[in-house]
Amino acid sequence: MYYPYIQLKALLLATAAALLLAAPTALRAQSVGIGTTTPASSAVLDVTSPNPGTAPQGFLPPRLTQVQREAIQQPAAGLLVYQTDSPATGTAAGLYLYGGSSWSLLPTSGSTTGGDNLGNHTATQNLNLNGNKLVGGTTARATRGGLSLNGNGLLTVGATRVNADSTTRYGVRLLDMDQDVVITSDQGKGNTTPAVTGAGDRLMWLSYYSAFRAGGVTGDRWNTTSSNSAAIGQYSAAFGLDNQAGSTYSTAFGWNNRMRNCEGTLVTGINNDMAQSFYGVAMGGRNSPKGWYNLVGGYQCKVLSSTVANYSAAVGAYVPNWPPSLAFGQGSYSRSSRGNTYTLGYYARTNGYFGCFVLADMSPLAITPSNIPPTDRAQDSVYCNNYNQFTARFAGGYRLFTTVATRDDPAGLSPLGTPVGVQLFAGGNAWQTLSDSTKKERRVLADGNQFLARINRMRLGSWNYIGQSPDTMRHYGPMAQDFYAAFGHDGVGRSGNATTINQADFDGVNLIAIQALYRQVLALKAENDKLRQQTLKAQQNQQRTEASTASLEERLRRLEGLLAPQAQR
Repeated sequence: MYYPYIQLKALLLATAAALLLAAPTALRAQSVGIGTTTPASSAVLDVTSPNPGTAPQGFLPPRLTQVQREAIQQPAAGLLVYQTDSPATGTAAGLYLYGGSSWSLLPTSGSTTGGDNLGNHTATQNLNLNGNKLVGGTTARATRGGLSLNGNGLLTVGATRVNADSTTRYGVRLLDMDQDVVITSDQGKGNTTPAVTGAGDRLMWLSYYSAFRAGGVTGDRWNTTSSNSAAIGQYSAAFGLDNQAGSTYSTAFGWNNRMRNCEGTLVTGINNDMAQSFYGVAMGGRNSPKGWYNLVGGYQCKVLSSTVANYSAAVGAYVPNWPPSLAFGQGSYSRSSRGNTYTLGYYARTNGYFGCFVLADMSPLAITPSNIPPTDRAQDSVYCNNYNQFTARFAGGYRLFTTVATRDDPAGLSPLGTPVGVQLFAGGNAWQTLSDSTKKERRVLADGNQFLARINRMRLGSWNYIGQSPDTMRHYGPMAQDFYAAFGHDGVGRSGNATTINQADFDGVNLIAIQALYRQVLALKAENDKLRQQTLKAQQNQQRTEASTASLEERLRRLEGLLAPQAQR
C-alpha cells in the first residue's frame, strides 16, 4: 500500500522514537537500520526491505478495531494505528493518526472516504494553484474544461475548442439555488477595453462601464468603438445579435440594431438605426427616431423632432423645448422641428407641420391588383397641409358612437340599448345620423304654423365668434338661446340646451317649417284655383253678355234701317 511521503515519515519517526527509547544510550547517538547495514545518516531509524526485487516487504503498524483504537488511554500526539473494521455506524477502516486532540483518517490514493487528498480539515492558508487547474478527471478533455485562477483574479472555466465544430459543452450550472447571484463592480474602474473583442457569442459584464452584453456579434459592435462611434455606453445593455448600445443607459434587444448618441433609449426588433434619440422607444424594423421622449414602432417609421432639451432640477429630468412625437405603422413620418406630431397607420405623414395628428388606413394596398403595393409610395401617403391639423383617411367610412351600445344584435347577448351616433359612408361627404323609425318612440306631431311663428320671433342674421376675424369668419344663423326657447321643449321632454344647436334638430325644425310653408302654399294654390275658376266663369258670362248685347245692337241697326224709309215718306 502506498502512503504519501509526509505520512510515511511520521510513521517512521514514531517507530524510531520507540526503538531509541529502548536502546542503550550509546546506540541512541547513531542511526539504526532494519534490513540494511548502512542506514541513512540523517535518519534515526532506516527501515529497508531486504529483498525488494524478489520479496518486497513493508512496515506494519499496530492493528486495532475502532473500539480498541478508541479505548487507548491518553494517546500521545503522533500515535499511529491501523483500524481494521468499518462499522455501519462508525468510521472507515484505514490508517489513523492522533493529532493531539482527535484521531484523523489518513487518505490513500483513490480514497473516497475519510479524506480528499487535500486533507479533511479547515485550511489555515491560501490554496495556490500555481498555474494549475481544478479538473474533473484525467482525460485531455477534462483538463481543458478545468477551472483556473490567475494571479490577477481572472477565473476561467474551459478552454478554446479543439475544433471549430467541437461540442465540448463547457459551462457553469447553478442548480436548486435559494440564494441570489450578485456581481459587484465599480463603474469607471478597470480596463476600458473588453477582455474579449471581435466576433463571437458570449456573455459579458463589463466592469468599467457597468454594462451587460449577452448574445453575439459578427463584427466590432461589442468593442469599445464601432465605425468610429462609441459601442459601449455606461450602464447599457445589449441582448441578441449585432446590437450596439453605445450610449449611457441605452438598451437593445433583437438583431442588428444600432444606437449612437441615444442616451436612455430602448430599442427592440431588427435593423433599427438611430442617432440623437434621447429616452425614447423604438420597436419593430428599420425605424429611426430622433429627438426627446419619442415613440416609434412598426416598419420604416420615422420621428424627426427637436433635439434641444435642458435639465430641470425641480422636475428631476430633461425637459425638451418642444413636446415629443409618435409614429406607428408602416412608412409613417412624424416630422417637425417643433415636435408634437403623431402619425398612425400606412404612410401617414405630417409633412413638416407641427401639432398634427394623422391617421391612415391601408386602402392603397387593397385597391392594387393582387395586393401588390404600388411602387410610388407618395401616392399612398396621407399628408397634413397646415399646422395643428387633424387628418384622416378611411376609405371604408367612419363611425362614431355616443352610446355604450354599438350594435343592436350582439350574438348570444342581450342588446345594451340602441346604438346612437353618426356615420360617414365610404365615398360620402356628409355625416349620416340614425333616423330609423323602428328605433324611435314617443313620437309627437308638430304644429308647423307654430314653428313658423316661433321662427319669425327669432333673432336671425350674421355674426362672428368672439376673437375670430370679422373679415374671414362671419356666419349666418340663429342664436342657441332663441332656438332653445322656441324648440327646447315639446311637451314630453327637453331637446338640446341654451348654448348649442344640434344639427339634426336644426334640420328637423327646418323640415317642419318647410312642411308648414308648403301646406300654406297648397292652401293658397287651392284658393287661387277657385278664384281662377270664378274669374273664368265671370269672364265667360261677360262674353255671353257682350255677345247678346252685340246681337241686340245688330237687330236695332237692322230695325232702324227698315224704319228709316218709312219715316222719310
